[in-house]
Amino acid sequence: MNMTIPADLGYDALICRYSEIATKGRNRSAFESRLIEALRRALRGVGRIEVIRERGRVFIRPGGGATVFTPEAVAEMRRVLPFVSGLSSASPGFLSPPALEHLEAMVDRTFPRVYEAFAAGLRGEQRLPYATLVRRSDKSYPMISSEIERLFAERLLARYPRLEVNLNQPRLALALEIRKDHAFLCYERIDGPGGLPAGTGGALLALLSGGIDSPVACYQMMRRGCLIDYVTFHSEPYTPPELILKVARLATHLNRFQMGGRLAAVNLLPAQLAIRDTCDSRLRTVLYRRFMMRLATVVARCFGSKALLTGDNLGQVASQTLDNLGIIASATPMLQLRPLLAAEKNETMALARRIGTLDISEEDVPDSCTVFAPSDPTTAAKAYRVEVEESRLDLRGLILACLEATVQVDLATLERRPLRGVDEAAAVVLPRLGVPGAAPAAAERPE
Repeated sequence: MNMTIPADLGYDALICRYSEIATKGRNRSAFESRLIEALRRALRGVGRIEVIRERGRVFIRPGGGATVFTPEAVAEMRRVLPFVSGLSSASPGFLSPPALEHLEAMVDRTFPRVYEAFAAGLRGEQRLPYATLVRRSDKSYPMISSEIERLFAERLLARYPRLEVNLNQPRLALALEIRKDHAFLCYERIDGPGGLPAGTGGALLALLSGGIDSPVACYQMMRRGCLIDYVTFHSEPYTPPELILKVARLATHLNRFQMGGRLAAVNLLPAQLAIRDTCDSRLRTVLYRRFMMRLATVVARCFGSKALLTGDNLGQVASQTLDNLGIIASATPMLQLRPLLAAEKNETMALARRIGTLDISEEDVPDSCTVFAPSDPTTAAKAYRVEVEESRLDLRGLILACLEATVQVDLATLERRPLRGVDEAAAVVLPRLGVPGAAPAAAERPE
Protein backbone atom coordinates (compact mmCIF):
# COMPACT_ATOMS: atom_id res chain seq x y z
CA MET A 1 0.00 0.00 0.00
CA ASN A 2 1.30 3.48 -0.84
CA MET A 3 0.31 5.96 1.85
CA THR A 4 1.11 8.96 -0.38
CA ILE A 5 -2.20 8.46 -2.19
CA PRO A 6 -4.72 10.99 -0.84
CA ALA A 7 -7.49 9.63 1.37
CA ASP A 8 -9.97 12.31 0.32
CA LEU A 9 -10.46 11.38 -3.32
CA GLY A 10 -14.14 10.62 -2.74
CA TYR A 11 -13.81 6.84 -2.84
CA ASP A 12 -17.22 5.25 -3.24
CA ALA A 13 -16.29 1.56 -2.95
CA LEU A 14 -13.83 -0.90 -1.49
CA ILE A 15 -12.95 -4.08 -3.38
CA CYS A 16 -11.88 -7.08 -1.28
CA ARG A 17 -10.05 -9.92 -3.00
CA TYR A 18 -9.39 -13.47 -1.87
CA SER A 19 -7.43 -16.31 -3.40
CA GLU A 20 -7.49 -19.63 -1.55
CA ILE A 21 -11.19 -19.37 -0.77
CA ALA A 22 -11.81 -19.63 -4.51
CA THR A 23 -10.57 -23.25 -4.45
CA LYS A 24 -13.20 -24.44 -1.98
CA GLY A 25 -15.80 -25.78 -4.40
CA ARG A 26 -19.17 -26.40 -2.78
CA ASN A 27 -17.87 -25.04 0.54
CA ARG A 28 -16.88 -21.76 -1.03
CA SER A 29 -20.02 -19.91 0.04
CA ALA A 30 -19.45 -20.78 3.71
CA PHE A 31 -15.86 -19.51 3.56
CA GLU A 32 -16.97 -16.31 1.81
CA SER A 33 -19.57 -15.75 4.55
CA ARG A 34 -16.89 -16.10 7.24
CA LEU A 35 -14.69 -13.61 5.40
CA ILE A 36 -17.58 -11.13 5.17
CA GLU A 37 -18.21 -11.53 8.91
CA ALA A 38 -14.54 -10.77 9.56
CA LEU A 39 -14.64 -7.75 7.27
CA ARG A 40 -17.69 -6.37 9.04
CA ARG A 41 -15.96 -6.75 12.42
CA ALA A 42 -12.76 -5.14 11.18
CA LEU A 43 -14.57 -2.23 9.54
CA ARG A 44 -16.77 -1.28 12.49
CA GLY A 45 -14.80 1.95 12.80
CA VAL A 46 -15.69 2.90 9.23
CA GLY A 47 -19.37 3.36 10.03
CA ARG A 48 -22.36 1.82 8.30
CA ILE A 49 -21.50 -0.20 5.20
CA GLU A 50 -23.26 -2.13 2.47
CA VAL A 51 -21.75 -5.45 1.37
CA ILE A 52 -22.12 -6.65 -2.22
CA ARG A 53 -21.07 -10.21 -2.81
CA GLU A 54 -19.96 -11.23 -6.29
CA ARG A 55 -18.14 -14.29 -7.49
CA GLY A 56 -14.49 -13.90 -6.61
CA ARG A 57 -14.94 -10.46 -5.07
CA VAL A 58 -16.59 -8.66 -2.17
CA PHE A 59 -17.48 -5.01 -2.73
CA ILE A 60 -18.18 -2.67 0.17
CA ARG A 61 -20.08 0.58 -0.30
CA PRO A 62 -20.85 3.37 2.17
CA GLY A 63 -24.12 2.80 4.04
CA GLY A 64 -26.58 4.95 5.88
CA GLY A 65 -27.25 7.24 2.93
CA ALA A 66 -23.60 8.21 2.39
CA THR A 67 -22.26 8.16 -1.16
CA VAL A 68 -18.51 8.29 -0.48
CA PHE A 69 -16.14 7.19 2.27
CA THR A 70 -14.72 9.93 4.45
CA PRO A 71 -10.91 10.35 4.64
CA GLU A 72 -11.11 9.01 8.20
CA ALA A 73 -12.88 5.88 6.95
CA VAL A 74 -10.21 5.31 4.31
CA ALA A 75 -7.48 5.71 6.93
CA GLU A 76 -9.26 3.12 9.08
CA MET A 77 -9.42 0.70 6.14
CA ARG A 78 -5.69 1.06 5.61
CA ARG A 79 -5.09 0.38 9.29
CA VAL A 80 -7.29 -2.68 9.85
CA LEU A 81 -7.48 -4.61 6.58
CA PRO A 82 -3.91 -6.03 6.75
CA PHE A 83 -5.10 -8.06 9.77
CA VAL A 84 -8.14 -9.80 8.21
CA SER A 85 -7.29 -13.47 7.68
CA GLY A 86 -8.61 -14.81 4.38
CA LEU A 87 -8.24 -11.43 2.70
CA SER A 88 -5.66 -11.44 -0.09
CA SER A 89 -5.81 -7.72 -0.78
CA ALA A 90 -8.17 -4.78 -0.85
CA SER A 91 -8.34 -1.42 -2.58
CA PRO A 92 -10.44 1.68 -1.99
CA GLY A 93 -11.60 3.00 -5.34
CA PHE A 94 -14.46 3.93 -7.62
CA LEU A 95 -17.33 2.07 -9.25
CA SER A 96 -18.83 3.11 -12.57
CA PRO A 97 -20.77 1.65 -15.49
CA PRO A 98 -18.41 -0.42 -17.66
CA ALA A 99 -18.81 1.55 -20.89
CA LEU A 100 -15.56 3.09 -22.10
CA GLU A 101 -16.78 6.69 -21.88
CA HIS A 102 -17.54 6.19 -18.17
CA LEU A 103 -14.09 4.71 -17.57
CA GLU A 104 -12.43 7.67 -19.29
CA ALA A 105 -14.46 10.14 -17.27
CA MET A 106 -13.64 8.34 -14.02
CA VAL A 107 -9.90 8.36 -14.77
CA ASP A 108 -9.97 12.00 -15.87
CA ARG A 109 -11.66 12.94 -12.61
CA THR A 110 -9.39 11.05 -10.21
CA PHE A 111 -5.96 10.69 -11.84
CA PRO A 112 -4.73 14.31 -11.52
CA ARG A 113 -4.79 14.30 -7.69
CA VAL A 114 -3.05 10.94 -7.54
CA TYR A 115 -0.39 12.05 -10.02
CA GLU A 116 0.25 15.26 -8.07
CA ALA A 117 0.79 13.28 -4.86
CA PHE A 118 3.42 11.10 -6.51
CA ALA A 119 5.02 13.87 -8.55
CA ALA A 120 5.58 15.91 -5.39
CA GLY A 121 8.27 13.43 -4.39
CA LEU A 122 10.19 13.53 -7.70
CA ARG A 123 13.54 15.29 -7.92
CA GLY A 124 14.82 17.28 -10.86
CA GLU A 125 14.13 15.48 -14.12
CA GLN A 126 13.24 12.21 -12.40
CA ARG A 127 10.53 10.22 -14.19
CA LEU A 128 7.59 8.42 -12.56
CA PRO A 129 7.35 4.69 -13.40
CA TYR A 130 3.74 3.97 -14.32
CA ALA A 131 1.53 1.11 -15.50
CA THR A 132 -2.08 0.56 -16.47
CA LEU A 133 -3.31 -2.85 -15.30
CA VAL A 134 -6.62 -4.13 -16.65
CA ARG A 135 -8.51 -7.24 -15.60
CA ARG A 136 -11.49 -8.01 -17.84
CA SER A 137 -13.78 -10.71 -16.42
CA ASP A 138 -16.54 -9.83 -18.91
CA LYS A 139 -15.23 -11.48 -22.08
CA SER A 140 -18.00 -9.91 -24.16
CA TYR A 141 -16.50 -6.46 -23.62
CA PRO A 142 -15.66 -4.91 -27.04
CA MET A 143 -11.97 -4.37 -26.19
CA ILE A 144 -9.47 -6.84 -24.78
CA SER A 145 -7.35 -6.00 -21.71
CA SER A 146 -4.17 -5.10 -23.59
CA GLU A 147 -6.08 -2.70 -25.87
CA ILE A 148 -7.58 -0.90 -22.89
CA GLU A 149 -4.14 -0.69 -21.24
CA ARG A 150 -2.62 0.86 -24.36
CA LEU A 151 -5.51 3.30 -24.72
CA PHE A 152 -5.11 4.71 -21.22
CA ALA A 153 -1.31 4.69 -21.40
CA GLU A 154 -1.39 6.79 -24.57
CA ARG A 155 -4.05 9.06 -23.08
CA LEU A 156 -2.09 9.73 -19.87
CA LEU A 157 1.45 9.83 -21.33
CA ALA A 158 0.35 12.63 -23.62
CA ARG A 159 -0.90 14.69 -20.70
CA TYR A 160 1.76 13.88 -18.10
CA PRO A 161 5.23 13.87 -19.72
CA ARG A 162 7.02 12.78 -16.52
CA LEU A 163 5.29 9.40 -16.67
CA GLU A 164 7.22 6.47 -18.13
CA VAL A 165 5.80 3.02 -18.67
CA ASN A 166 7.24 0.37 -16.36
CA LEU A 167 5.13 -2.77 -16.21
CA ASN A 168 7.48 -4.62 -13.85
CA GLN A 169 8.01 -2.08 -11.06
CA PRO A 170 5.56 0.81 -11.37
CA ARG A 171 5.39 3.30 -8.55
CA LEU A 172 2.02 4.49 -9.78
CA ALA A 173 -0.41 1.87 -11.07
CA LEU A 174 -3.85 2.54 -12.48
CA ALA A 175 -5.82 -0.68 -12.05
CA LEU A 176 -9.14 -1.32 -13.78
CA GLU A 177 -11.35 -4.33 -13.21
CA ILE A 178 -14.14 -4.62 -15.76
CA ARG A 179 -17.08 -6.86 -14.90
CA LYS A 180 -20.39 -7.38 -16.66
CA ASP A 181 -22.43 -4.76 -14.82
CA HIS A 182 -19.79 -2.33 -13.60
CA ALA A 183 -16.13 -1.43 -13.58
CA PHE A 184 -13.84 -0.67 -10.66
CA LEU A 185 -10.87 1.73 -10.64
CA CYS A 186 -8.18 1.93 -7.97
CA TYR A 187 -4.66 3.23 -7.44
CA GLU A 188 -3.51 1.30 -4.38
CA ARG A 189 -3.48 -2.21 -3.00
CA ILE A 190 -3.68 -3.02 0.71
CA ASP A 191 -2.13 -6.45 1.25
CA GLY A 192 -3.97 -8.81 3.59
CA PRO A 193 -2.66 -11.97 5.27
CA GLY A 194 -4.30 -14.27 2.72
CA GLY A 195 -5.11 -17.82 3.79
CA LEU A 196 -8.51 -18.70 5.23
CA PRO A 197 -10.96 -16.71 7.35
CA ALA A 198 -10.87 -16.90 11.14
CA GLY A 199 -13.02 -19.65 12.57
CA THR A 200 -12.80 -22.09 9.66
CA GLY A 201 -9.83 -24.11 10.91
CA GLY A 202 -10.70 -25.14 14.48
CA ALA A 203 -9.51 -24.11 17.94
CA LEU A 204 -5.88 -24.36 19.08
CA LEU A 205 -4.00 -23.65 22.29
CA ALA A 206 -0.65 -21.98 21.66
CA LEU A 207 2.27 -22.25 24.06
CA LEU A 208 3.11 -18.55 23.83
CA SER A 209 6.41 -17.35 25.24
CA GLY A 210 7.93 -13.91 25.09
CA GLY A 211 10.26 -14.99 22.29
CA ILE A 212 10.20 -14.43 18.55
CA ASP A 213 9.06 -17.82 17.27
CA SER A 214 5.81 -18.66 19.07
CA PRO A 215 3.95 -15.44 18.08
CA VAL A 216 4.88 -16.08 14.44
CA ALA A 217 3.65 -19.68 14.75
CA CYS A 218 0.34 -18.28 16.03
CA TYR A 219 0.06 -15.96 13.06
CA GLN A 220 0.77 -18.79 10.63
CA MET A 221 -2.06 -20.89 12.03
CA MET A 222 -4.42 -17.92 12.19
CA ARG A 223 -3.86 -17.61 8.44
CA ARG A 224 -5.14 -21.19 8.19
CA GLY A 225 -8.41 -20.10 9.80
CA CYS A 226 -7.64 -21.33 13.33
CA LEU A 227 -8.88 -19.58 16.44
CA ILE A 228 -6.12 -19.51 19.02
CA ASP A 229 -6.08 -19.27 22.79
CA TYR A 230 -2.77 -18.91 24.61
CA VAL A 231 -0.99 -20.41 27.60
CA THR A 232 2.25 -19.03 28.94
CA PHE A 233 4.56 -20.29 31.69
CA HIS A 234 6.35 -18.23 34.29
CA SER A 235 8.33 -18.84 37.47
CA GLU A 236 7.28 -16.02 39.78
CA PRO A 237 8.89 -14.74 41.96
CA TYR A 238 12.03 -15.79 40.03
CA THR A 239 10.65 -14.26 36.85
CA PRO A 240 9.41 -10.65 36.99
CA PRO A 241 5.74 -9.65 36.59
CA GLU A 242 6.81 -7.95 33.36
CA LEU A 243 7.01 -11.38 31.71
CA ILE A 244 3.25 -11.92 31.83
CA LEU A 245 2.67 -8.31 30.79
CA LYS A 246 4.95 -8.84 27.78
CA VAL A 247 3.13 -12.02 26.74
CA ALA A 248 -0.22 -10.28 27.24
CA ARG A 249 0.91 -7.53 24.85
CA LEU A 250 1.88 -10.16 22.28
CA ALA A 251 -1.48 -11.90 22.68
CA THR A 252 -3.33 -8.59 22.35
CA HIS A 253 -1.45 -7.77 19.16
CA LEU A 254 -2.06 -11.24 17.71
CA ASN A 255 -5.76 -10.95 18.45
CA ARG A 256 -5.94 -8.29 15.75
CA PHE A 257 -5.83 -11.23 13.30
CA GLN A 258 -8.73 -13.10 14.91
CA MET A 259 -11.64 -12.93 17.33
CA GLY A 260 -10.23 -12.40 20.82
CA GLY A 261 -8.15 -15.29 22.12
CA ARG A 262 -7.81 -15.94 25.86
CA LEU A 263 -4.57 -16.08 27.84
CA ALA A 264 -3.83 -18.46 30.72
CA ALA A 265 -0.67 -18.14 32.83
CA VAL A 266 0.75 -21.16 34.65
CA ASN A 267 3.38 -20.92 37.37
CA LEU A 268 5.86 -23.68 36.56
CA LEU A 269 7.98 -23.01 39.64
CA PRO A 270 6.91 -26.02 41.79
CA ALA A 271 7.86 -28.44 38.99
CA GLN A 272 11.08 -26.58 38.16
CA LEU A 273 12.33 -26.58 41.74
CA ALA A 274 11.61 -30.28 42.15
CA ILE A 275 13.35 -31.12 38.87
CA ARG A 276 16.34 -28.92 39.74
CA ASP A 277 16.77 -30.50 43.14
CA THR A 278 16.05 -34.12 42.18
CA CYS A 279 16.87 -34.87 38.55
CA ASP A 280 19.88 -35.12 36.24
CA SER A 281 20.76 -31.57 35.17
CA ARG A 282 21.31 -32.66 31.55
CA LEU A 283 17.65 -33.68 31.33
CA ARG A 284 16.22 -30.62 33.07
CA THR A 285 15.06 -28.77 29.94
CA VAL A 286 13.34 -31.85 28.50
CA LEU A 287 11.63 -32.50 31.84
CA TYR A 288 10.48 -28.88 32.10
CA ARG A 289 9.02 -29.06 28.62
CA ARG A 290 7.22 -32.33 29.33
CA PHE A 291 5.55 -30.67 32.32
CA MET A 292 4.55 -27.77 30.07
CA MET A 293 2.91 -30.19 27.66
CA ARG A 294 0.95 -31.89 30.43
CA LEU A 295 -0.16 -28.59 31.91
CA ALA A 296 -1.06 -27.21 28.49
CA THR A 297 -3.22 -30.28 27.90
CA VAL A 298 -5.24 -29.46 31.01
CA VAL A 299 -5.63 -25.82 29.95
CA ALA A 300 -6.64 -26.99 26.46
CA ARG A 301 -9.43 -29.00 28.06
CA CYS A 302 -10.62 -25.84 29.86
CA PHE A 303 -10.63 -23.82 26.64
CA GLY A 304 -11.99 -26.53 24.33
CA SER A 305 -8.88 -26.60 22.13
CA LYS A 306 -8.38 -29.43 19.65
CA ALA A 307 -4.57 -29.30 19.39
CA LEU A 308 -1.48 -27.66 20.86
CA LEU A 309 0.62 -25.17 18.92
CA THR A 310 4.32 -24.44 19.49
CA GLY A 311 7.03 -22.35 17.89
CA ASP A 312 9.47 -25.27 17.76
CA ASN A 313 12.13 -25.06 15.09
CA LEU A 314 14.18 -28.17 14.37
CA GLY A 315 17.73 -27.89 15.71
CA GLN A 316 17.40 -24.31 16.97
CA VAL A 317 18.05 -25.12 20.66
CA ALA A 318 18.83 -28.24 22.66
CA SER A 319 15.18 -29.06 23.38
CA GLN A 320 14.33 -28.91 19.66
CA THR A 321 16.46 -31.72 18.29
CA LEU A 322 14.56 -34.57 16.69
CA ASP A 323 15.23 -36.87 19.68
CA ASN A 324 14.16 -34.32 22.26
CA LEU A 325 11.09 -33.18 20.36
CA GLY A 326 9.89 -36.77 20.28
CA ILE A 327 10.44 -37.27 24.01
CA ILE A 328 8.69 -33.99 24.84
CA ALA A 329 5.76 -34.71 22.50
CA SER A 330 5.18 -38.12 24.10
CA ALA A 331 4.15 -36.44 27.38
CA THR A 332 0.66 -35.85 25.93
CA PRO A 333 -1.52 -37.64 23.38
CA MET A 334 -2.80 -34.30 22.06
CA LEU A 335 -2.04 -33.36 18.48
CA GLN A 336 0.84 -30.88 18.35
CA LEU A 337 1.35 -28.44 15.46
CA ARG A 338 4.73 -26.87 14.67
CA PRO A 339 4.38 -24.58 11.63
CA LEU A 340 7.94 -23.20 12.00
CA LEU A 341 9.68 -26.57 12.20
CA ALA A 342 11.70 -26.07 9.00
CA ALA A 343 11.79 -22.27 8.86
CA GLU A 344 15.03 -20.28 8.61
CA LYS A 345 15.48 -17.95 11.57
CA ASN A 346 15.84 -14.91 9.33
CA GLU A 347 12.54 -15.82 7.65
CA THR A 348 10.83 -15.99 11.03
CA MET A 349 12.31 -12.68 12.12
CA ALA A 350 11.26 -11.01 8.87
CA LEU A 351 7.69 -12.23 9.34
CA ALA A 352 7.70 -11.14 13.00
CA ARG A 353 8.78 -7.69 11.88
CA ARG A 354 6.06 -7.58 9.22
CA ILE A 355 3.24 -8.57 11.58
CA GLY A 356 4.47 -6.23 14.33
CA THR A 357 5.56 -8.66 17.07
CA LEU A 358 9.35 -8.44 16.72
CA ASP A 359 9.89 -5.30 18.78
CA ILE A 360 7.84 -6.72 21.67
CA SER A 361 9.59 -10.09 21.48
CA GLU A 362 13.03 -8.50 21.56
CA GLU A 363 12.38 -6.75 24.89
CA ASP A 364 14.78 -8.26 27.42
CA VAL A 365 12.61 -9.96 30.05
CA PRO A 366 13.76 -13.25 31.70
CA ASP A 367 11.41 -16.17 31.11
CA SER A 368 10.84 -19.49 32.85
CA CYS A 369 13.05 -21.36 30.38
CA THR A 370 16.13 -19.25 31.07
CA VAL A 371 15.80 -18.87 34.85
CA PHE A 372 16.54 -22.52 35.64
CA ALA A 373 18.30 -23.48 32.41
CA PRO A 374 21.11 -26.03 32.87
CA SER A 375 24.59 -25.37 31.50
CA ASP A 376 24.84 -28.85 29.97
CA PRO A 377 21.48 -29.77 28.34
CA THR A 378 21.37 -33.03 26.42
CA THR A 379 20.51 -32.94 22.73
CA ALA A 380 19.53 -36.62 22.59
CA ALA A 381 17.45 -37.64 25.60
CA LYS A 382 16.59 -41.32 25.97
CA ALA A 383 13.05 -42.29 26.89
CA TYR A 384 14.10 -44.76 29.59
CA ARG A 385 16.33 -42.16 31.28
CA VAL A 386 13.52 -39.61 31.27
CA GLU A 387 11.16 -42.18 32.76
CA VAL A 388 13.66 -42.96 35.53
CA GLU A 389 14.04 -39.28 36.38
CA GLU A 390 10.28 -38.69 36.37
CA SER A 391 9.76 -41.70 38.65
CA ARG A 392 11.60 -39.72 41.33
CA LEU A 393 9.03 -36.95 41.13
CA ASP A 394 5.49 -36.65 42.46
CA LEU A 395 4.07 -35.93 39.00
CA ARG A 396 0.48 -35.64 40.12
CA GLY A 397 1.29 -33.43 43.10
CA LEU A 398 3.53 -31.13 41.10
CA ILE A 399 1.01 -30.76 38.28
CA LEU A 400 -1.73 -29.91 40.76
CA ALA A 401 0.58 -27.44 42.52
CA CYS A 402 1.22 -25.67 39.20
CA LEU A 403 -2.47 -25.68 38.34
CA GLU A 404 -3.34 -24.30 41.78
CA ALA A 405 -1.80 -20.96 40.79
CA THR A 406 -2.99 -20.98 37.18
CA VAL A 407 -4.84 -17.82 36.21
CA GLN A 408 -6.58 -16.34 33.21
CA VAL A 409 -5.29 -12.88 32.31
CA ASP A 410 -7.85 -10.34 31.16
CA LEU A 411 -6.14 -8.82 28.14
CA ALA A 412 -8.09 -5.57 28.46
CA THR A 413 -7.40 -4.89 32.15
CA LEU A 414 -4.47 -7.30 32.83
CA GLU A 415 -6.41 -8.52 35.85
CA ARG A 416 -5.62 -12.09 36.90
CA ARG A 417 -8.37 -14.42 38.02
CA PRO A 418 -8.45 -18.20 38.67
CA LEU A 419 -8.92 -20.29 35.53
CA ARG A 420 -12.43 -21.71 35.60
CA GLY A 421 -12.87 -25.46 35.32
CA VAL A 422 -9.23 -26.35 35.92
CA ASP A 423 -9.98 -28.93 38.65
CA GLU A 424 -12.55 -30.71 36.52
CA ALA A 425 -10.22 -30.63 33.53
CA ALA A 426 -7.36 -32.09 35.58
CA ALA A 427 -9.62 -34.90 36.83
CA VAL A 428 -10.31 -35.90 33.22
CA VAL A 429 -6.90 -35.25 31.67
CA LEU A 430 -4.38 -36.60 34.20
CA PRO A 431 -5.41 -40.26 33.86
CA ARG A 432 -5.13 -39.91 30.08
CA LEU A 433 -1.59 -38.61 30.53
CA GLY A 434 -0.64 -41.70 32.52
CA VAL A 435 -0.10 -39.66 35.67
CA PRO A 436 -0.39 -41.98 38.71
CA GLY A 437 -3.47 -41.47 40.83
CA ALA A 438 -6.58 -39.53 40.01
CA ALA A 439 -6.90 -35.81 40.53
CA PRO A 440 -9.31 -35.06 43.39
CA ALA A 441 -12.57 -33.36 42.65
CA ALA A 442 -12.79 -29.68 43.54
CA ALA A 443 -14.80 -30.43 46.70
CA GLU A 444 -12.10 -32.86 47.91
CA ARG A 445 -9.20 -30.50 47.42
CA PRO A 446 -7.61 -29.46 50.73
CA GLU A 447 -7.93 -25.82 51.66
